[in-house]
Amino acid sequence: SKEGRFIVAWCMNNDPEVANALRGDESRQRNVGSLKGGAASGGTRTAGTALNDGDVVGPKIAGIKLYVSADDTSAVVATLTRGDEFLATGEQTGAFIKVEGASASGWVKASMMAKR
Repeated sequence: SKEGRFIVAWCMNNDPEVANALRGDESRQRNVGSLKGGAASGGTRTAGTALNDGDVVGPKIAGIKLYVSADDTSAVVATLTRGDEFLATGEQTGAFIKVEGASASGWVKASMMAKR
């Protein structure tokens, strides 16, 4: 990414030891060989991956269910309106994210929530 290249360039100019340490850490490197295949196939998308810990989120439509656990067969804590706002906790299980609000907290399908 542009940001990644900028950070590496800055590190090389200001602290080469940091840049060399980052280069040597395979966990911080992307498998470039998989990019061509991923781009050709259209890539993959996972519902809810754009929501981070501390994001203010709300339902995309009214009537979304807030569950006790990350399972749509668990008890419903609340039925949300479009005006409801929650904080994403950063916890995710399958298609569900955990959220906390002023009057309720629980699990909701990530694909049904949007950043505010």
